[in-house]
This record gives sequence, C-alpha cells and structure tokens, in this order.
Amino acid sequence: MNSSIVMTIIGITVLTTATIGFGATLSTPLEFNLIGASDNTSIGSARANVTSIDFIQEVGSNGVIQINGTTFSVGNEDTVNVHVFQVCLAMEGPIGVFTPAAGQSPACTSTLSIAANAIHTDHTINFLTTMNVTSLQNISVSVEELS
Repeated sequence: MNSSIVMTIIGITVLTTATIGFGATLSTPLEFNLIGASDNTSIGSARANVTSIDFIQEVGSNGVIQINGTTFSVGNEDTVNVHVFQVCLAMEGPIGVFTPAAGQSPACTSTLSIAANAIHTDHTINFLTTMNVTSLQNISVSVEELS
C-alpha cells in the first residue's frame, strides 16, 4: 500500500479519536477551549475525602468469605463551611459483575452536617448482593456535596 494512503488513514484515525475523546462529536466544529478562561466549563468537586474504608465480611452458606458492606470515614476539607455529603460505593468483580448490579439503585448514604476541617467516622453502606472476597477487583467511591 502506498505510504501516503497509510498516513492518511492514521491521520483520520488520530483526528477522530482525539475529537471524540475530548467530548466532541464528528459534527462539532473544531475550536479551542481556553482552560481557565471565560469559555471554560467547570464542574465543581466535592470538598470531601473518604478514608478508613473497611469491608464488612461474613462467611456465606458455601463457606466462602463474602463482602456485604463497608464502613468508612468522611472528612470535610472546606476550611470555612459546614457541609453534608452523599457517598456512593460500587464494587466490581469479574468482568461485568457489579455490586450493586447495573440497573439497581446505587448503594449510598448521606452524612450529617460535618464542620469545617472535621471528620465523621462510622458511616456504613450495606449491599443487597454480597461479593466473594476473592472476586473483588475494584471499588469505586463517589462523593456529592449536598449542602
């Protein structure tokens, strides 16, 4: 194959990947986003941290240790204001296996008001579906600042 054809195909592939990868579509006109400037779209992040995650474990009827929940601490990183946070957790097992399962309600809990620079301990999320300890591959935590 002619090298100019190969280079054209590679160029189109890179352009398509970069365009879609940065949140646009192929029909979106190309334009620069000046990060930090007036045209930049910002999404605020929760001023919280989740630490001391411990798994609540039990021995299942088949004799295998299973995870049926977690306990954790939530810290308010805001140095001035009191906040309430919602924390959601999802566990991932073998390919395509999640707890809670896709389509189910998320496993979440809300904190009480947490003072500036304070930490609340002993928050608990119990899962409706348990997961074998040996199957756990990843745990995802999301935090939303409610107030």
